[in-house]
Amino acid sequence: MKKAMFLMLVTALIAMGSCSKKDQTGTTAQTNQATSLPTKATTYVETNYPDATIDYILVLANSSAKFVVALNTTEELAFTSDGNYLGDGRQFHNGGHPGDTIPGDSLHGDTIHCWHHHGHHHGGGHPGWHGIPVDSLSSAIKDFIAANFSGYTILNADYDSLCVDGRVKEVMIGKQDTVPPIKLIFSATDIYLLQANRFRYSDVPQAVKDYITANYSSYEVCNAAEKYILADNSVQYMVYLRLDRSHQRVRLLADGTLVCSQ
Repeated sequence: MKKAMFLMLVTALIAMGSCSKKDQTGTTAQTNQATSLPTKATTYVETNYPDATIDYILVLANSSAKFVVALNTTEELAFTSDGNYLGDGRQFHNGGHPGDTIPGDSLHGDTIHCWHHHGHHHGGGHPGWHGIPVDSLSSAIKDFIAANFSGYTILNADYDSLCVDGRVKEVMIGKQDTVPPIKLIFSATDIYLLQANRFRYSDVPQAVKDYITANYSSYEVCNAAEKYILADNSVQYMVYLRLDRSHQRVRLLADGTLVCSQ
């Protein structure tokens, strides 16, 4: 009897540690806390999505992709077993964000990114799967989105900390088949501050590059930057840098004037 109960307990623990699902084509997606990406895939995420964190990693069977990395921006990236990037992860499993079918303790806390942002790094914590339950967002935020982004829905929300602005609320919105989603930043008191668009570092103004070269020559520059369109329609750029375990993000005007760094 004791042996049978022990086996039942082991089976239950294994079931709790992972979650799998199968679509109509036979592709099986599984996620668990032991999943780790090949170095090549990790590097790709770090350099091309420095503004994002990993929510969870799907391990696929019966698919040409081995891993699908789901970011907190709701984007999904597919990789081979060797870590080669294949494209949009939704093309390699049953499509869509798995949402509630993935356990809340998947890999949300084990983030891999070029800049360690979001609440857990700055002491804010992650209540729930995403830092801010969408239902708890204020009417001020929801009304602003409805008035200015017709047809968009709120995908998720989280906390971040920006130099100058301090603690902010990062709200991802999107339309079906719209990639990437739009990131909106609100103050801690729900005042709209800016829209952040992922932007190739190679496309930032030359004055921005000149400042980075002159002041951060020993740092590696991440491939992706962000273009900030502020509430007054002025433009700024956020550049992500790293040097071994040291990370820096630098916020600049288009003419290369430093706004702040952190």
